[in-house]
Amino acid sequence: MAEHWLLLDIGNTHTVAGLFRSTGERLCEMRFRTDPQCTADEYRMQLRQLFAEALGRSIWEVADRVVLSTVVPALEATLRNACREGSRPVDFLSINAGLRRDFELDIPSPGTLGADRLANVAGTLTLIEPPFLIVDAGTATTFCLVDRRGAYIGGAIVPGLQISWKALQAQAAKLFSVELNRPDSAVGNTTETQLQSGVLQGYEALIEGMTDRLLRDSGFGTARLIATGGCLRLIRLSERFRLEPDLTLLGLFRYGQLNR
Repeated sequence: MAEHWLLLDIGNTHTVAGLFRSTGERLCEMRFRTDPQCTADEYRMQLRQLFAEALGRSIWEVADRVVLSTVVPALEATLRNACREGSRPVDFLSINAGLRRDFELDIPSPGTLGADRLANVAGTLTLIEPPFLIVDAGTATTFCLVDRRGAYIGGAIVPGLQISWKALQAQAAKLFSVELNRPDSAVGNTTETQLQSGVLQGYEALIEGMTDRLLRDSGFGTARLIATGGCLRLIRLSERFRLEPDLTLLGLFRYGQLNR
C-alpha cells in the first residue's frame, strides 16, 4: 500500500507544503507564511487546519512521513518534535548533505550547502540531463551550477527581489508605497512606473546577466536553464528558462525515495 508523504519546503518568508503518495502522485499543496517562533503544537495545529478541507480529516492521520527542507534552523527541531507528538508518530527526514543522493558535491565544504539547494538539484535531475543552471528566486536569489558529470560545482547568491525593494523603501524617505506590478516598458514616465521598472525589470536583467556570467566563467558555454521560487509570479524571464514552480518539492520527493 502506498504511503503518504508530507513534503515541507520552509523558506525564510514562506513555506510550501505538498502531500504526495509514495508512488509520486501529488494530492494537494498549500503555501503559508513562515513563523520562526512557531512551537511544535502550533505547527501541528496549523498544518491540520490548512489540509482539513482538502483531506476531510487531520493531516496527522494521513501522513506517514515528513520530508523537510528548511533554511530556518530552529524550525527543524520544531518539526521533528511535531512529528513525534500525538497518538500517531510520523517518520521524519530532514535534508542535508550527508544523505544518499543522485549527484556529487564538488565544493570545498559540502556540509554548508543549504537544504533547499540540495533539493533543487535533486528535483532538476528528475526532469532534465546536466549540465544545467538553476535559479531560485525567493527571499534570496540563488544560482546553482551542475556540470556534465552531474556534480554541483558552485553558484551565486544575491539579495532577493523583495529584500531589495524593502531596502530601497527604507532608505529613500521620499519614496511612497508602490505596488509591485511589472510595467511592459522599461521606460517609466512617472515615479511609480520608474520604480516598478527599476525593481522588476531590473531584477530580470540581474538574473539574465548573472546567468550569462556564470555560464561564461564556469566554462559550460551552453546549459539548460531552470527557474523556480515565489518571485517568479512578479517577473518575466526569457524563454530560455524552463519554469518549475514546484521544483523543491520534486527534489524532496526524490530524497525521500533514496532515503527510506
